Amino acid sequence: MRRRRTRGFVQVASATAQDRLRLNSFGHAYLAVGLVLGAVLIYLALAAQVTQASYDITHLQDQQRQLLAEQDQLRYQEVTLHAPAQVEKQAAQGGMQRVPPTTYVSSGPVAIDLQAPVGASPTDTTPLWERAVAALANKLGVSRDAMAATH
Repeated sequence: MRRRRTRGFVQVASATAQDRLRLNSFGHAYLAVGLVLGAVLIYLALAAQVTQASYDITHLQDQQRQLLAEQDQLRYQEVTLHAPAQVEKQAAQGGMQRVPPTTYVSSGPVAIDLQAPVGASPTDTTPLWERAVAALANKLGVSRDAMAATH
């Protein structure tokens, strides 16, 4: 009996798959060029993002310098607007004028006994007859200042 040489199913399937998947020499070159081209495109995309970010950073730094200069200018204006000469000038423009200071009557020392106990009787040493006359004068309408002028 003669045996037939048959290839098994697995051997046939693997041979067919190899034939279908086998790349020719140009296929390997195309695959390599595609991979290199993909890497170059990814590199260019990243480089573009980095460049854009650097432009954004430069723009923001310029804007920050401008805002700091503006802030310094505003601080200077604030200081000059609150200067005494500027306030006086604005007051004059608003129709205000400086008046001479008012003089006040100076008072004499006040006689308060700080050593007296709390709740002590008043230290009125006016005689009783003068107090009675002052009470009568108050009822009649004579001012106390007029009576004090007689002393």
